[in-house]
Amino acid sequence: MDITTGQFSRYAAALSYRDLTSRAIHEAKRCLVDSIGCALGAFHVAPVPAIRALASEVTASQPATLIGTCIRSSAELASFVNGTMIRCLDYSDDYFGVRERQPGPHPSDNIASVLATVESEGGDGRTLILGIALAYEICNQLVDHAILHAARGWDHPIMHAIATALAAGKVMGLSEAQLGHAVGLAVVPNICLRQTRSGELSNWKGMAGPNGCRNGYFAAQLARNNITGPAQPFEGNAGFMKQLNTPFRIGPMGGGDTPFKIETTYFKYMPVMYALQLPIWAALELRKKVRIEDVRSITCYVDAFLAGGEVFSAERWTPMTRETADHSGPYLIGAALVDGAISAETMTPARYADPAILALTAKIRVEEDPVYTAAFPGLWKCRLEATLASGAVVTVEHTNPKGHALNPLSDAELETKFMQLAGPVLGDTRCRGLLECLWQVEQLSEMHSLMELMVVNN
Repeated sequence: MDITTGQFSRYAAALSYRDLTSRAIHEAKRCLVDSIGCALGAFHVAPVPAIRALASEVTASQPATLIGTCIRSSAELASFVNGTMIRCLDYSDDYFGVRERQPGPHPSDNIASVLATVESEGGDGRTLILGIALAYEICNQLVDHAILHAARGWDHPIMHAIATALAAGKVMGLSEAQLGHAVGLAVVPNICLRQTRSGELSNWKGMAGPNGCRNGYFAAQLARNNITGPAQPFEGNAGFMKQLNTPFRIGPMGGGDTPFKIETTYFKYMPVMYALQLPIWAALELRKKVRIEDVRSITCYVDAFLAGGEVFSAERWTPMTRETADHSGPYLIGAALVDGAISAETMTPARYADPAILALTAKIRVEEDPVYTAAFPGLWKCRLEATLASGAVVTVEHTNPKGHALNPLSDAELETKFMQLAGPVLGDTRCRGLLECLWQVEQLSEMHSLMELMVVNN
């Protein structure tokens, strides 16, 4: 066992609910509320019905429920389906490293796997909170220290596989040695390619993270049955660090005087890629100061990572899918300026093929501001400069979007988001009952009663 595997497995084996701070417990519930809202909001959204039908064909002796239904499938497939529901609207939470920005992952992808494991194992609400806090700790530690973009092609679901293997293994009651094997079985077989997020985006963009979690759950299952994993998955001659060309050491983990990583979750105020929240805020303000027909050009100033990233690649100027639209910097800036809002309708063909939006999108260019690059991660900054037909320049600058850890959503704002997402499928009365249960989830003795509150009747 290498040093990193030992750190993770010892921490997971030792962590208990009483080690969690009151803030960590509350933040775990906030993440759960946000995730269940996102899942219910996606109940009817493609590709969810297709994979729900697939999972409904499978039965298990220790099943887990597909969110919004009475269908009970294997915990592995429930993890995948429910995780896709949480992720597919691109409205779920996010986290960015302490050293430099890198893409994803969305730590809430892990919640579906933890929930499915707790339900299938007959666990209680405290076990669910502990598993969520552990998954976020592992996942976000990896974001802080394992810089994937240096590998030129790795994608972040590998982090979900590792985090879920440890969280699910914890719920299953695995020993420290078994947890170590689960890590090896999660790391080595589950390299994911960044092609998922390159070019025109497919359904898989919202399913890759949940699939990583599904693979992590399977790794924990194998370890429970005494299957051994590859030795030194992180530090071996052909291991994770060698492939990344980035040796690293995990930092102090949550507990005692060290805050838990779940306490710095980034929540989304709009259903788009997190890094684009700030340019959209700036566009909405710019809209109040200019007439669209007077705009000759717009320059969007952001940090180096965003300026050189996929959100401003060639395909993003004319998105052809919902998945591309919610990851398109120029399109979303243009849509915000034309429509004055970003909503589910923004991600429909009627909007992303609209000639008025595309005409404005063609006037947008992006530039790095080195000051913004240097300020990250302490501050996120964006500036839009619109040059008008008169030659006048109108400038709008914003720092830290709503939902950022330094500009957080309040509990009330999270509840409003939940009601907006879940209300159309559950109704307001049932939504409020579900919310009350989620805020008191640590009092539940089992998960089936919680899943029943989520059943969609139409």
